[in-house]
Amino acid sequence: MDRMSSTRQSHKGKTLSRQGVLGQKGINLIEGIVLEMASRWTPSGPNEVGIDGYIELFDPGNGAPLGRTLAVQSKAVSDFLNDSPDTFDYWCDRRDLDYWLQGNAPVILIISRPASDEAYWVSIKDYFSDPEHKNSTKITFLKKTQRFTSDSHRSLLEIGRSPEIGLYLAPVPRGERLHSNLLLLENCPAKIYVASTDLRKPREIWTKLHQTGHETDGAWLLRDKRLIAFHDLSEMPWSTVCDLGTLEDFDTAEWSDSEDIDRRRQFTQLLNQTLRAHLYPSVRYWPDEDCYAYARTIDEGPLKLPYRSLKRKSDISVVSRFKTTTRDGRTLQWLRHLAFRGQFRRLGEQWYLEITPTYRFTRDGHYLARLHEDWLKGIKRLEGNRAVLSVLLFWADYLRPRTDLFEDRDAPLRFGKLLGFEMEVGINDKQWLSHDPKGKFEEIPITEELFLPNLDLEI
Repeated sequence: MDRMSSTRQSHKGKTLSRQGVLGQKGINLIEGIVLEMASRWTPSGPNEVGIDGYIELFDPGNGAPLGRTLAVQSKAVSDFLNDSPDTFDYWCDRRDLDYWLQGNAPVILIISRPASDEAYWVSIKDYFSDPEHKNSTKITFLKKTQRFTSDSHRSLLEIGRSPEIGLYLAPVPRGERLHSNLLLLENCPAKIYVASTDLRKPREIWTKLHQTGHETDGAWLLRDKRLIAFHDLSEMPWSTVCDLGTLEDFDTAEWSDSEDIDRRRQFTQLLNQTLRAHLYPSVRYWPDEDCYAYARTIDEGPLKLPYRSLKRKSDISVVSRFKTTTRDGRTLQWLRHLAFRGQFRRLGEQWYLEITPTYRFTRDGHYLARLHEDWLKGIKRLEGNRAVLSVLLFWADYLRPRTDLFEDRDAPLRFGKLLGFEMEVGINDKQWLSHDPKGKFEEIPITEELFLPNLDLEI
């Protein structure tokens, strides 16, 4: 069976959920009782987040408004918990409870069982002001005194808030996941090899390795006349540059978890060397700027690559080419390379790669452009949170094993996901992003404020 036919067979039509029907029956029951009080029920609408509606109280005799309003949260159930002839229990969600308790609006919670036309109510602020209930989320309802009927009008009037005072509730409770710039290091080689060498400089080691004709990389350290590597130094070509009689191997954890500061520092340096070796040649490490940047010459031109953003696959310009004409008629070109600064850090029992997005401006793909520092400051002023997050997500996705980086070679370092945090209180993105530049990273304008005043831009 092909995928298309399988998908069609497994597709189900839209249905009305039982919970949705039950919830609406609870609302209908409440509205009917409020109308029996000769008062008004106003639903919150489809986007309610903790308050289902409002009861506005009127005089049952003459229909005059009494200036009292209550916020209502309805919870319809099939059966009451711990049900007995006199009581039953209900456990509130802590986030809902925190929301109801803030602000000055009186909030009543109505628990209903529509199948038996029963409803019971409680004033949230009054109930949880009792020291006995303050640290709990459980409400015990007394059936005799808390039945919600038209006779509840007088009791509701006592707790209703005058509209002249104004009604306000807490900010809408919403959770949010925050993404850090810490990429989890899931795995690295299990062994570290150490051996003495007669060679004193890295250049001498490189020369001898190249003479063997074997392909090698820079994932090694030379410290105190010793060669340190994840590579098995007993194998070629490494055996040609070290004294095999001094060769030792260690479990990587002896270095990564060591309390010895020097050993931990050497382990961090070895991680850095290994990362540089396996990003090369697509991404190169530039020591003067202490950053990794995507490599591309000006003749090769711009380049976009796909990556997985938070919700879907996207494209991002990893190398962009720009052109301008000076006042004296000269044509200048330069490249903007996506880049990051990387630092391995140990937090708790885990190692992470800290990724700090940045850029590298070059005149030919190698040498820095004369105005690199000015352009870097300029783009940092212009880019907003979304642009930085896009670049961060690209590098996190690029470093993970499923990308083309590791298709043709084993990955000595395996990265997982960015460290994230679940927050109970979120940020109003609409307000937050109202000051953020519109568009994605690629849409950041290149304007005159990025350049020295003696350039006449024609882009």
